[in-house]
Order: sequence, then C-alpha cells, then structure tokens
Amino acid sequence: MNVSGALESSDPIMNLLERLPDDRVCYSIKEVAQMTGMSQRTVLRRIADGSLPVVRSRGRTLIPKKPP
Repeated sequence: MNVSGALESSDPIMNLLERLPDDRVCYSIKEVAQMTGMSQRTVLRRIADGSLPVVRSRGRTLIPKKPP
C-alpha cells in the first residue's frame, strides 16, 4: 500500500506508469519501451509472459496506466 492507502503494483513498469502526471489511460508498446529504456521486444516478451497487462483496441495493443 502507498501513503494514501491504495494498493501499488509490484511491477516496476506499472509503478512508473501509475506515477506519470498525465491524463492518459494507456500507452503504446513503443512509448513504454522508450520510457523504461527497454527494447520493444522486451516489452512484448513481458506482455507474452503475462507480467504486463494489455488492452487490445482496434487492432492495437496498449498497456494501461493502471492494472485492471
């Protein structure tokens, strides 16, 4: 739990996304790769192994700012 009592994700990527000060709900694979310093392939591997949640919309794979 954080100071406000909300549960925090144990995944460092999700923690980073949750702390971003913008109104966005989801990020592209490319954006997450750039923000974290990972390759796009590594982000895709994290999605494939289930360690990153995804939302699929209109043929796009997006990573939500907050886990569902």
